Amino acid sequence: MGVSILKSSVKTEKFSLKKLVGSLMRSGAPRDIAYDIARQVRKQVKPLTPSKDIYRMARKLLRKYNRSSGMKYSLKKALFSLGPSGYPFERYFARILSNYGYSVQVGRTIDGYCVQHEVDVIAQNDDEHIFVECKYHSKSGTATDVKTALYIHARFLDIKKAYEKIINNRNVAIKCWLATNTRCTYDATEYAECTGLGIVSWRYPEESSLEKLIEDKKLYPVTILPAARKGPLEILMKKDFVLAQDIADVDEQSFLRNSGLDYRIARQLKKQADELCPCIR
Repeated sequence: MGVSILKSSVKTEKFSLKKLVGSLMRSGAPRDIAYDIARQVRKQVKPLTPSKDIYRMARKLLRKYNRSSGMKYSLKKALFSLGPSGYPFERYFARILSNYGYSVQVGRTIDGYCVQHEVDVIAQNDDEHIFVECKYHSKSGTATDVKTALYIHARFLDIKKAYEKIINNRNVAIKCWLATNTRCTYDATEYAECTGLGIVSWRYPEESSLEKLIEDKKLYPVTILPAARKGPLEILMKKDFVLAQDIADVDEQSFLRNSGLDYRIARQLKKQADELCPCIR
């Protein structure tokens, strides 16, 4: 029998070598390296070892193989660092959508049919207008539940009723999404599928999950860079350095001059961004 490990949700599950290998390969590790790292981790796993400790072991070993892959393996943690308020996550998700061809607005107050609503992100193109409510959580064991889905959908119905008059029956789809950096409960996803509420969350839906949207276009948040701690993050957001790509896109002197950061920290960030995004420069 396999060893049981402790998940962040305080539930237990069997340690899976295959699952760990898969996560390592998604971060860019070749299959043979991923299996080697996973086997080394398995030797250290004891009954009820927290999953976060297993993650730390794997990340440490992966960084020895390749620093860039090690950073990619920190993606989930990087999303939790987009806080403590939810605003950085809203800015980040808006940037993801803009890279998928949408025109975006963040933090708008709009009129519904009955009352006004604050909308985290409004994204639109020629075919659809999407109203996005972002739910940021600072802990991985916190899932977004059906009450949140119900609340968001109810607000959307009021917005949609007013918005249909504005667009004057043009052939434009009006949609609502719930975007979160963690998972959603089963009831939340069942309700969403029944009502047409869109969900973008960790590992769901399979074809367009948050993780997949990020990985497909390498849209890593600046928090994935080890040097991007809380203080620098606030400054970087104000300067519109939201993605690691934003730092990799500019030359070092321009970044040092425009980042507003201490030169030592700025140089570290620039070096790490260039390692993670070498193909973009």
